[in-house]
Amino acid sequence: MWQSELRPNRQEIDERQLAAPQQQQEQEQEKYQEQEQQQHREQQHREQEQEQYQEQEEEQEHLEQEQEQELAWYASAHEYWDDEANCPPSDDGVLGGFAHVSGVDVRESKRFLKHVRDSARPEWECRAAADCGAGIGRVSKLLLLPMFDHVDLVEQSPRLLRAVPQYLGADETLRARVRDLYCMGLQDFEPAPASYDLIWMQWVLVHLTDVDLVRYLKRCKKALTPNGFIVVKENVFQTAEPYDLDRQDSSITRSAVYYKSIFQQAGLTLLAERRQRHFPEELYPVKMYALA
Repeated sequence: MWQSELRPNRQEIDERQLAAPQQQQEQEQEKYQEQEQQQHREQQHREQEQEQYQEQEEEQEHLEQEQEQELAWYASAHEYWDDEANCPPSDDGVLGGFAHVSGVDVRESKRFLKHVRDSARPEWECRAAADCGAGIGRVSKLLLLPMFDHVDLVEQSPRLLRAVPQYLGADETLRARVRDLYCMGLQDFEPAPASYDLIWMQWVLVHLTDVDLVRYLKRCKKALTPNGFIVVKENVFQTAEPYDLDRQDSSITRSAVYYKSIFQQAGLTLLAERRQRHFPEELYPVKMYALA
């Protein structure tokens, strides 16, 4: 009786013997599946790294293409204006054959500066100004030098900049007020902080790309004295299109709405605006903006 009770159950032994290989097989199967999953994860990781690398390569290639296009854009404008056949060093040359509008242009500019001073900048001082896109110094000679103690001229064409002394003439008072001549494009001009009471830019912003224009205006904002301001005087495009592109001289004539969007992106406040009067009807409308 006792021996019978102590005898192992043969059925239980057989089941355990059968279960052991099955458990081992299941464990090996799980291990194999884990290895497969790990390999799959590693493969996904390699594919993601490859995709990221390709994206970086494509982005770098895109940036290089943009840089090449930008360099070509500015080189074309530089070549156009540095060619005397396109722009003789005279009022007629820098005004595209419209030297006769110079007088009324300057008169309206003076009126606009007075309006800005009276309406928005009563404590404005006339110590230092920058003439950006100065050409031969037409705006400096006729508008800025008679008003300011010092004027800096910024012009990318060496040929036009060399013509400045002769254009200014023998007036020693005016010549003495010319402080620095910067031979560079506005996309590269970095004025010192709080250095100018007025930064004047006329018929030149058309040659800057939107990105460079916003960056340039941001730098100019930092360069203003506490009561200083910027004047933009440019042709404006008045159709349903936001701009007009001229590939001959690498210029973009923007609409008034487009310009205001650019000013906003640069963090500038519009102090005043006015349309130039008494220009020939065949010319683009011209607007003046005072900004700070």
